[in-house]
Amino acid sequence: MIRLGGFIITYNRPEILKETIKKLFEQTFPPELIWIIDNSENLETDHAIACLLDSRIKYFRMGYNAGPAGAAKKGLELCAAEGLDWMFWGDDNDPPFFNDTFEKLLSIRNENPFCGIIGSVGHFFDRKKGVVKRIQSRLLEKKECVEVDFVAGGMSMLVSSELVKAGILPNEDLFFGFEELDFCLKASRKGYIILVHCKIFLALRKLHNRTDYQRPNYKKKKNPSREYYSLRNLLMISDTLTLRSMRSRLIKKWLAKSIYGFRYGPEYGFKNAKMIFLAFHHYHKRIKGKTIDL
Repeated sequence: MIRLGGFIITYNRPEILKETIKKLFEQTFPPELIWIIDNSENLETDHAIACLLDSRIKYFRMGYNAGPAGAAKKGLELCAAEGLDWMFWGDDNDPPFFNDTFEKLLSIRNENPFCGIIGSVGHFFDRKKGVVKRIQSRLLEKKECVEVDFVAGGMSMLVSSELVKAGILPNEDLFFGFEELDFCLKASRKGYIILVHCKIFLALRKLHNRTDYQRPNYKKKKNPSREYYSLRNLLMISDTLTLRSMRSRLIKKWLAKSIYGFRYGPEYGFKNAKMIFLAFHHYHKRIKGKTIDL
């Protein structure tokens, strides 16, 4: 029998968290335990979990905001120590969309003997350009599962405990942004395979009306601060991949973005450019972790 457990990363959202916990235990293949990794600075989440009186729920308070990356590292370590076979990596607002998600994901785990990560949605990653590449729907229609470069954040990622035993863990220095990409790329370099379930993938595209979606070359960001973490972290990942071409392409691309942002007005343009150049500066100075508020 497979031992499935997992962890949920949370930050000051106890009511949303409780609803996500409920949905996890309603899965047709429910986890036997869930660790709550709390990044909150207050005790509201601690009190909310204690009131649930559920022995399947365990709680760990980070004591500071370690971001998704730092919390995920702690979560995987705690889950692996429980002797679990597979571990769910989740956020407090991203439960599985379907109640049979875990059951279906685990059904493809033996498709490849080196399978180390499974998920509902994934992407390819162009290592030379540092660009996420969308998987065409027609490819998903032909197979039960597809090998990808990484599982998208919040898409029911299940991680084999073998990865933790092999020393593969998230990079807490990233704090926020592309921590799943970094983790999956490290797993891939160690010979592990990342798979996504095609039927779940397609069902989610239909649910969100994105079957024939075409990603625009540039989209105005609601929060330019996220651009800072995206760029800084991609540059850090390029160092781990030792790819000069990726770093060079990223610099050229984001310089163009800093100019193109002014298309949406001077206020947005200056704020966007400031975040981009701050990311360049912090990358050059090797400033890591949390540096600006989201």
